[in-house]
Amino acid sequence: MSKGIYQLGGISGHSAPVVGESVFLWGGDRPNLPLVHDSPQKRKLLSTIDRLEFRTGLWSSHVTRGTSPPLGAIGYFCTTRNNDIFFFGGKCGDEMCFHNDVNSFNSLTYEWSNIIPTSDAVMKRAFGGMVCMESMGTEYLFMIGGNGSTPTTYQSQYQYIHIGRGRIRTNEQNLLNLSTIGACKH
Repeated sequence: MSKGIYQLGGISGHSAPVVGESVFLWGGDRPNLPLVHDSPQKRKLLSTIDRLEFRTGLWSSHVTRGTSPPLGAIGYFCTTRNNDIFFFGGKCGDEMCFHNDVNSFNSLTYEWSNIIPTSDAVMKRAFGGMVCMESMGTEYLFMIGGNGSTPTTYQSQYQYIHIGRGRIRTNEQNLLNLSTIGACKH
């Protein structure tokens, strides 16, 4: 690429959601991501999102607005609905810090919203799956599996397998009714 054109740097542990004719990349394990729970430098880095426009083949970087972006930047669960991108969980980058909050990002306004804060009812985890689905006219986010730190609450219908170094692998499943969350309607 010629000088002056934005180029995406090295990244792993991320998702690549598609909205319309664009791919959005946020977070992930990057060389300049501070491996701490929180810091001004980390918040600044996570307050940008990269976008690839299919028609032009060009990457661009954009500053985001709204509530602070999630801190679980590596291995988060991700899915889309219309112009919204939903993010669940993820890990900070420091060894055993996992999250379980749900955030949305509007791809038109570049605005973050925290729609479900952290709670002890759901295992804090990363590296699982999430889809947006409809059943009987109601839209849901469905999160399944992952690994993380020892849960505060064990649910008897799920498995929690110790995989070493204080980490747990699970098949825990969570269903979130989107119609009950007014904040995700931008």
